[in-house]
Amino acid sequence: MKRKIAYQAGRSFLHRYHPLVKFAWLVALTVLVFLFQDPYLNASFTVLLLAVFPSAGLKFRELRGVKVLGISALMIALLQVLFVDSGPVLGQLGPVAVTQDGLERGLYLASRFLAVIFLSYLFVLTTSPNELAYALMRAGLPYRFGFTLVTALRLIPLFEQETLTVYRAQLVRGSTYDRKNLRGLLQYLRTLLLPMLVSAMSKVDALSVSMEGRCFGRYPTRTYYRKREMTRWDWVAAGGLVFVLISAVMVTFWEG
Repeated sequence: MKRKIAYQAGRSFLHRYHPLVKFAWLVALTVLVFLFQDPYLNASFTVLLLAVFPSAGLKFRELRGVKVLGISALMIALLQVLFVDSGPVLGQLGPVAVTQDGLERGLYLASRFLAVIFLSYLFVLTTSPNELAYALMRAGLPYRFGFTLVTALRLIPLFEQETLTVYRAQLVRGSTYDRKNLRGLLQYLRTLLLPMLVSAMSKVDALSVSMEGRCFGRYPTRTYYRKREMTRWDWVAAGGLVFVLISAVMVTFWEG
């Protein structure tokens, strides 16, 4: 059974790090993936990220969209091989000459695509949305925006489940959908989205009444039931990130 791309509770080393530390690593490594354009370096980094999944207690093959991800990366690499004709010719793929530059460019773009996706997967799967929102609020984000983030993340799986329920209920009642033409697709979207819109509006109305009853927004600051403090290992990870960034800057200037 395929698992959703959502937070999975665990006790691995990635789960225990502070959400803001993991977010900083996500942003920094994503920037570095685009900064360094060595295809073999990016490919090695992608393989390393793939090896992190089992060490974090995550089963990569059970995630949704893995096949689509692999096919997309393969198509990106293949397009570069077919259309980049510079560099030494290594062989023939039918009428198309396979060049070294095409292979390296395809390897770089495909590995960069996978690296960014893998980084995002690792962050989403090991970071609780609530802890991330609360950490951002404690770091200075206005709690109104933090509450919006938490509410959106909580409602997404609920709406997904309700969409599936509405779809199955319509099938039981004999509804058929012809998606082969534009008119049939629009009819399918209308009959599916209209009940979802009514459900969403009712939930928003109930939530707003509940918030007003609790005097939400009356005070400029808020208190926290749970406080996620920085541990020694969080500071070590933050220091490691600073070291990686300084090293990357030095390598960039050295190569320039």
